[in-house]
Amino acid sequence: MLQKYLRILVALPTLLVIPVTGGAQTRTKMVVGYASMSSVATTLWVAQEKGFFAKNGIDVQTVFIPGSPTLIATINTGDVHLAYTGGTATLGAAVGGLDMKILAAFSNHVQNDFVVRPEIKTPGDVKGKRVGVTSIGGTGWMSALLTMEQIGLSAERDKILLAAFGDQRVISQALETGTIQGAALAGVFSQRLKRMGYNFLGDVEKIALVGTAVVVKADYLASHQALVRSALRALMEGQGYLLNPANKAAVMEIMTKKLGITDSVSANDGYEDYVRRTDRKAVVSIDGLKNIQRFMKLRNPKIADINLDRLVDESILRDLEKSGVVEQTLSGKGAAR
Repeated sequence: MLQKYLRILVALPTLLVIPVTGGAQTRTKMVVGYASMSSVATTLWVAQEKGFFAKNGIDVQTVFIPGSPTLIATINTGDVHLAYTGGTATLGAAVGGLDMKILAAFSNHVQNDFVVRPEIKTPGDVKGKRVGVTSIGGTGWMSALLTMEQIGLSAERDKILLAAFGDQRVISQALETGTIQGAALAGVFSQRLKRMGYNFLGDVEKIALVGTAVVVKADYLASHQALVRSALRALMEGQGYLLNPANKAAVMEIMTKKLGITDSVSANDGYEDYVRRTDRKAVVSIDGLKNIQRFMKLRNPKIADINLDRLVDESILRDLEKSGVVEQTLSGKGAAR
């Protein structure tokens, strides 16, 4: 699987950090990878489509690489410079010896609803069934495990099979056809299913989880501090644009384009769900990381040894906040176009 996506990356134009000239401004190339083809990537898409990366001197290339663990692997090889991913795969990489840093988090609670087919009414009905997630070891996987824990289920004890599909659009289709009986899905897909009679289990917004974060390799951060700062500023400006109600139609247009959605109701579902669940100031929740660590150490005791405070580096985010950039962008004054 990894080799497949590395071949895709190699087939792209040269993606090293090389200055390029565009108009009066010299921009620096940067590759940003994301692991979930769902509404959780909206801030990244807005930052790209509305010119916030360009405004901050970056010629950005966004690459969809299904599955957070695979995305983290491309960070390690240097094919991707910045990862838009979750804390689960980042912790997994850290225990494997990679020195990663989480710079910010746009989601600190479970963003995926635990959706089950109409015939499933109670948690007990999920026993022995198949549940679809994006990847094993990724954010959707952890979301499903934590939600099952909340409703009294255990994948191992209750013989629940977690199946990886790589794409939430495919997961949604698999749930409709009955290939799987449950799924971890973002609101842009889950709300449509709810209107069709599918059920939600658990109260996912009460579960702490660093779900959508900005992750970089420590040595890349050290050698490209100014570039990473510009990228994080662009993302914060994208977040500010997204959260401004006046831009709702423009944001929904971007979402429908990226996800291939044809109906406005689903686009509205995705927008409203994302705005409600996103963390406005992108501060990383240590509790959200502790929840991941607590669960993962049952499978790999070495994860208990990871110092979560060292895994997080919010120095750039704090600098942006101190300089007034965060407040300015969230007030809607940082629009690029």
